[in-house]
Amino acid sequence: MATDLLPEFFLFLGVDFFVALALITCVMDHFRRTIPYLYEAAAIFGYVNLLMSREFMADFGEYMRFSYCFLYLALALANITGVNVHLLISKKSWGGAKVFACCITFPTLLISTFFFSIYGKDMSQILTAALLSSAMVLGVGIAFLVGREKGMNWIGGR
Repeated sequence: MATDLLPEFFLFLGVDFFVALALITCVMDHFRRTIPYLYEAAAIFGYVNLLMSREFMADFGEYMRFSYCFLYLALALANITGVNVHLLISKKSWGGAKVFACCITFPTLLISTFFFSIYGKDMSQILTAALLSSAMVLGVGIAFLVGREKGMNWIGGR
């Protein structure tokens, strides 16, 4: 698994996802006040994990470093998916869950899959094409969603 991308990149990606999730849950009114602080604590845990990884880099092999960095990223992705499911099921916010899935859940899963394929050096060209085409389809879909429902309200229509 020798590549130019270090395994700690997945740890940074997970930390970024937890920080973004903390900001999103802080802005949304669907969650309790303590939820963003839990996500910030998870991001701090990622930084502590990174410091420990730096100290024990000689002792741990690349497979060990990859396994706990990927586990942290998988935990971040599971939390993003869990927030989406929470919006869908408990709050009965179908529209909010669809927008959250299109704007946050799907792109984070796609970006993570893309970087995982680069790390493993398998199918990176195919996933690059899939990433670009999915981003274009996602952008057009969001434009139609916003254009139909919100556009009429913004310009004074019914």
